[in-house]
Amino acid sequence: MAVSNRGVNRRLLSFAVYLAAGYLAVYAICTVIMLYLGNRVITQSTRSFDRQDVRAETEELTELLENNPKGNWLAEEIALERLPPSTIFAIRILSTLGHVEYEARTPRDIVIPGWERAMRGPVLFPHLGWDELKVPDSERIIQLQTTQLSDGRILQIAKGSLLESKQKQMMSRNMKLFMLFSLALTLFATMLMIFITLRPIEQITRSMRDIIETGAFESNPPPVRSMISELNSLSAQFNIMTQKYATLIQAMRETMDNVAHDIRTPLARIRGASELALKVGDLPEHLTETLASIIDDCDHTQLQLKNLLDTREMESGFVKINCTQFDLSAILKTLCDMYSLIAEEKNISLNLETPPDAILIEADRNRISRIFSNIIDNALKYTEPQGRVDVKLDCSDNAAEVTVADTGIGIPSDEISLIWQRLYRGEAARAKSRGLGLGMNIVKTFIEAHQGKVKVQSSEKGTLFTVRLPLKQSKRF
Repeated sequence: MAVSNRGVNRRLLSFAVYLAAGYLAVYAICTVIMLYLGNRVITQSTRSFDRQDVRAETEELTELLENNPKGNWLAEEIALERLPPSTIFAIRILSTLGHVEYEARTPRDIVIPGWERAMRGPVLFPHLGWDELKVPDSERIIQLQTTQLSDGRILQIAKGSLLESKQKQMMSRNMKLFMLFSLALTLFATMLMIFITLRPIEQITRSMRDIIETGAFESNPPPVRSMISELNSLSAQFNIMTQKYATLIQAMRETMDNVAHDIRTPLARIRGASELALKVGDLPEHLTETLASIIDDCDHTQLQLKNLLDTREMESGFVKINCTQFDLSAILKTLCDMYSLIAEEKNISLNLETPPDAILIEADRNRISRIFSNIIDNALKYTEPQGRVDVKLDCSDNAAEVTVADTGIGIPSDEISLIWQRLYRGEAARAKSRGLGLGMNIVKTFIEAHQGKVKVQSSEKGTLFTVRLPLKQSKRF
């Protein structure tokens, strides 16, 4: 019986999804780290460069102011500075009382935080050392050094260039190109790894699925060629296991076929001898009953042998059906007439309801008879006296639908999904009758071979089998 993985697929994702997600996650994390580190490097290097310029300017002007305290030459000295138009440069000198003795800026309208108050009067002395100031309405950061001269005055020099902004813009453009290239490379690597890892796994999975669905071990799965040694080893071990199981199962099947054929001949002789003895007549009643019981046991055993041979055919993975067109109503009428004697003996009401017109289907007549014979036989077998079995035929949506409802002992809810398994028999079924548990498995296999469907509903008040068969089979048969 095929194992369904639908529930598992709803909860789990393919390895390809996890692999792709993992690669993309690593790519995204690395990209973010690279952006962060790149910005940090650019920020530190450009601001360090600006500080070096400010430090050099401070040392030069400090030395000049020490030699010429009046500073009349300062404006001329600053004018000689050839600064790029995009560079922010500012200088001022505070007296010992906090008054601004000299102040210059480039550009002239630049606003430097904390300097405007000094233009309107005395201010508190700023702390000595380095500061980083953000220029209002701009993303520019300027470096400010405050130095105290030997005469007590304060020299402040600030500078900020566009180097940081330009380098970040350049890095941003390059990073976009790098991201596109690395994303394409990551996707290619992901697809390559998926192909390398999942293709051999998929081959092994496909072989296992075929074995599970068909039960056929005869054809060895093709060898898996993988660049991963572990997968090659897995494939080799899987092939060895398959070959061993194929040999074992083939021996079991041959044994079963031989036993079935060997038993059939003596059974036929026993049955023939019993029938011949009954025809002689004038036998004691107990001997007549014994011979009749022998004939019934032979018929039951031959039916089980037939089921075993059908099971052998199904294990080959292909149920061959010979399609002809016939009236399904006539088949059901014949079966109900045949089982009417059994129903009468058990005092069970067997009813058949069919449309007035013939329901023509294209199917294997013998297989269809076996399907409904098994279902009706089980319905009568597990229905108590005074019960009823209703067989109804209808036609809808280009399919014939047959329902068989009984008032029997029912099937426990936890056993409904198990009745289709080969050799399975519920506790109530084992207590009521003999059998090997092959009937329902054969029913389901034959129905699916005809592209049909079967479902079961059961309760303590009885069981309802619903079989849907297409009116016409596809060309694959």
